[in-house]
Amino acid sequence: MDDFLEPQRRKSKHVFRLYRRVFTLTFAVAVLLQIVSFTQLQLKDYFTRLDGEFKVILTVDPEVKTEDLTQIGESLSAKEDILEVKLFSPADALAALQKKNPQLTEALLLMGRNKMPAYFELRLNYKAVNNIGPFVDNLAAEYQGLSPKYSPQHARTIFLVGLCLRIVNMAMVFSLLLLVFFMFLVEAYPSVSRHMGAGVFSGLLAAGASLVFIAALVYPSGYLLPALNAFTSVGRQVALFILCGLLGWTLTKWQKF
Repeated sequence: MDDFLEPQRRKSKHVFRLYRRVFTLTFAVAVLLQIVSFTQLQLKDYFTRLDGEFKVILTVDPEVKTEDLTQIGESLSAKEDILEVKLFSPADALAALQKKNPQLTEALLLMGRNKMPAYFELRLNYKAVNNIGPFVDNLAAEYQGLSPKYSPQHARTIFLVGLCLRIVNMAMVFSLLLLVFFMFLVEAYPSVSRHMGAGVFSGLLAAGASLVFIAALVYPSGYLLPALNAFTSVGRQVALFILCGLLGWTLTKWQKF
């Protein structure tokens, strides 16, 4: 009887080891994808906020005539690298400063500086921000009555965050394409496994385990749900589960690991 059951036991052990390996490999891929997804979302959010806050200020010199400001604004708006131009009169400038920094405004008023210079506020595209030094120098040379002011550190940060975001996006797309190509290569071979469904289950289990793993890392912060909302989305998790299920199927069929 034992001799009869021994082959079955060996087969069961082999099948268990197979799906343990499938789970482990798929779990590793799922965790990496979860981390890349989190990084990509945070970089995108950070880049959007930094880019939206970056402005170039062109203060108007006193000798510039008020009636010329409209024409200057139209000229600035016509430049392709400038996305938006806003003109602030001296009263508007004082009101804007009052809104952003009431203490500083109060100190200036106490000092008798109750009039701010008029200025243009420019919002630039990413190309101009990356080349901010020469771009601003060209503006200063073209518009003699305007004095440019901006934060080089802010522009540098936007450039670096945008570069990192682009690298992460390209690496993620390239890796997913290679993974899908690997699946197609494996599917070209005839199937030698009778337990493909269990392989899919192992992949789905690994995807769920990766989500639990990330949640366990986030939980000590005390902000599990807000952090998960910032970290991922339902659509991304559905796509991850589908990918892990397909990967479990592929690895079960491949069996060369």
